[in-house]
Amino acid sequence: MSIVALNRLARELEHTPGLLARYLESPETVLDGYRLTGPERRAVTGKDASWLLDAGMNPVALRNLMVVLGVAHQDMYPAPKDGT
Repeated sequence: MSIVALNRLARELEHTPGLLARYLESPETVLDGYRLTGPERRAVTGKDASWLLDAGMNPVALRNLMVVLGVAHQDMYPAPKDGT
């Protein structure tokens, strides 16, 4: 897992002018600037918060990343299968 790269991506998408717009236009092009594995790239583009959390991404950075990418807090993680 490229923890540093994922955290950097989360921070920069939020704070670097124009980067989010570029990401939304061409995610793969922006992700080329970060040392991410194939599964990490798929998790980011797929907005898969559960996978990223399970893989060890910092929960605060993950929350920021998901919010910046348009995922509402209540939609970040699937509901438990047992209904609790």
